[in-house]
Amino acid sequence: MKDKSSDGIFDWNVTGASICYLGIEAIGYFFLTLGLELLPTCKLTPARLMEWWRKKPFQGDDSVLEPFLKSSSETSVHLDEDIDVRTERNRVLSGSIDNTILFLRNLQKVYPGGNHHRAKVAVDSLTFSVQAGECFGFLGTNGAGKTTTLSMLTGEESPTEGTAFIFGKDISSNPKAARRHIGYCPQFDALLEYLTVQEHLELYARIKGVSDYRMNDVVLEKLVEFDLLKHADKPSYTLTGGNKRKLSVAIAMIGDPPIVILDEPSTGMDPIAKRFMWEVISRLSTRQGKTAVILTTHSMNEAQALCTRIGIMVGGRLRCIGSPQHLKTRFGNHLELEIKPTEVSASDLENLCRIIQEMLFDIPSHPRSLLNDLEVCIGAIDSITSGNASVAEISLSKEMIIVVGRWLGNEERVKTLISSRSNSDGLFGEQLSEQLVREGGIPLPIFSEWWLAREKFSAIDSFILSSFPGATFHGCNGLSVKYQLPYREGLSLADVFGHLERNR
Repeated sequence: MKDKSSDGIFDWNVTGASICYLGIEAIGYFFLTLGLELLPTCKLTPARLMEWWRKKPFQGDDSVLEPFLKSSSETSVHLDEDIDVRTERNRVLSGSIDNTILFLRNLQKVYPGGNHHRAKVAVDSLTFSVQAGECFGFLGTNGAGKTTTLSMLTGEESPTEGTAFIFGKDISSNPKAARRHIGYCPQFDALLEYLTVQEHLELYARIKGVSDYRMNDVVLEKLVEFDLLKHADKPSYTLTGGNKRKLSVAIAMIGDPPIVILDEPSTGMDPIAKRFMWEVISRLSTRQGKTAVILTTHSMNEAQALCTRIGIMVGGRLRCIGSPQHLKTRFGNHLELEIKPTEVSASDLENLCRIIQEMLFDIPSHPRSLLNDLEVCIGAIDSITSGNASVAEISLSKEMIIVVGRWLGNEERVKTLISSRSNSDGLFGEQLSEQLVREGGIPLPIFSEWWLAREKFSAIDSFILSSFPGATFHGCNGLSVKYQLPYREGLSLADVFGHLERNR
């Protein structure tokens, strides 16, 4: 039987108090959120609150962070700072930054240590500028501070000291206004698994304020530009790693932002797709000279292909900065010379095969001193019963190769072939060594071609070592050979070219 004196479901002691509390809480948090969004002019932003909160545990012991949380003027001084880095710092701090759309001023990020661990300086007093139409590349190993720097520029991380300005907007005090000018491709793809490629582009086009009447044209343009048209209706989780990177870069470029930040954009791509991506980024950075591109990479080849200026980071600090050619000129300690000899001619090959054949079969014509050598390999040629055997039928065993090498005046050369120590011969020499072990012999024409090629490389080696003292061998692939020529007084690139042309 129901108790008619029981309380109703909306009574205060049943659900009424909880409902009122939820209503008051909703209104309170709504106005708190609204205040945080509208109060950047009062320097009260989530980034500032987070910075204050992180510093709070150390208020009782300032010595933990004191070496790192210095003033901007103090952190800008490094006794071992490179002259180019110091020049760039002085130029930015003095205000000589015409046509600059982004500049960093003593930007620093320190992660506090815990449990008596020392605080980690991820980015240390970074100061440089990027102009419109420039592609600036961060080069460095993992942990150098490249991604942390980009995270601060995009507002994902708050700076510990210093700041950066994007079109005059401070990323610390006015991050929302600064982010309006940025297109960002993160290091790891931030895609929604079940949205298609086209839906991704439409979503971010709406977020970036592309008008409805231009939406289809903008999305189609990016699909064609990044070769994603055939994947337009595929969910993102079905894409390959390379196509995911293409989509991430396409999203960053939606809306034609004046600043595009790309964190290792070509990671996971095959060489053809990587070259395609380089062409797209190159077109972007040179388009009407209005777009600035900042990218991070591990590859010097990628930095050379794309960047007008390169900054190399080590341990959170900018160690050198300048154009690719400027860095090569300043820090390169050698020239790299690659020489490819002419192919072995058919007449030379035929002549050497004939000489070796006569050595092996025309016994009466040999001096008495060579007859003992013939006895070593006589068993290997028993199967060839006639002196008129064709060249193609002759297979040289190890014993025969040693004898032939001795007759030709370079027994050490064939010993490297027999003992599989032919690394300096490149791939061709390695294949001959394997064939000798596997089949017990090498056809005479192939051995003769190898011998003549080694003669050419030996002549090149003698010429280089005598012409450029201090030159060092740097590898051979069987088709070409590389040397490092050390810089010395009086040796220029023009001198090297001239000397090679005169002795071609």
